[in-house]
Amino acid sequence: MISLTAATGLVEAIEAAGADADGVLRALHLDRGALADPHGFMPTADFAALLDEAARATGDDCFGLHYGARFHPKDIGPVTYVLLHSPTIGAAMANVGRYLRVHNQGAATAYVSEPPRGYLQHTLVGVPVELRRHHAEYSLALGVNTIRLMAGSDWAPLEVQFEHKAPAQTSEHSRVFGAPVTFGCAASALVVDLAFTERQVPAADARLYPILRKYLDGILEALPPEDAFLGSVRRAIGERIRHGNPGLTEVARSMTLGARTLQRRLEEFGADFKTLVDDTRHHFARRYLSDPDTTLTEIAYLLGYSETSAFNRAFRRWTGSTPSEYRRGKLPRHEP
Repeated sequence: MISLTAATGLVEAIEAAGADADGVLRALHLDRGALADPHGFMPTADFAALLDEAARATGDDCFGLHYGARFHPKDIGPVTYVLLHSPTIGAAMANVGRYLRVHNQGAATAYVSEPPRGYLQHTLVGVPVELRRHHAEYSLALGVNTIRLMAGSDWAPLEVQFEHKAPAQTSEHSRVFGAPVTFGCAASALVVDLAFTERQVPAADARLYPILRKYLDGILEALPPEDAFLGSVRRAIGERIRHGNPGLTEVARSMTLGARTLQRRLEEFGADFKTLVDDTRHHFARRYLSDPDTTLTEIAYLLGYSETSAFNRAFRRWTGSTPSEYRRGKLPRHEP
């Protein structure tokens, strides 16, 4: 699954290119409302197919590249901000590898050092090979935009590598990246000089950086490792519990799925929606309680409880103890 923030401005980009955006969305059984939720998700393969369909409908063979080049990195959200406040470019690249799955579980990024060069590799997972091109070009163009926010608008990588075959025309790729572009490689990657990775990020806030990392670490730690689909359901639930009990239909819509489809998929995993909601609250409760600066009233609010007493009852049901007792260390602080 990929966050719908990746589709920020996509409808407008399709229309600006002269195509019927609603027609493009209908081809993937989507509508504008399905893309409007900034906390929602959609399958990464569907997002790749959406970019591919947009390229076909607009007649722009470089649609993914152009969309990524115009995309403002800050629209992605917290993952971008932790990069912009990393102490060095190298630290930012390492943080991409650690935190990208908070935004996109269908992609893996790794920074590989092979002196005198470094490779920021980007690999799509679970996306058919024939649908990877526009998603990969969008991603690397967005990656260059992000680095330029740290290194200056004139920065360019030493080389850009793509795993897909070269399209008929590649002049646009050279123009957008300002660097040689090679196709048919083992993986898609931005190639940089190792000395560049040691450069400090000028606008980084050393006080904000650990706060951002703590927030993103909390997201990674609160949701247990499991099948990517179930993890996406848990995350969609987690985005909504502050507003009360998230419903099946609401969560399904945020994942651009029908309620029946979501129910069927959960049944295939032997999972129950209400149990997932309860379990997600339990995991978040334990994380919040580990922070002594967060009051029980605040935790109850963050978990969607109208009263602290309701949170107390739920926590006793989960653990046999009250939140206060747990916080004082009367229970071991490890996951059951």
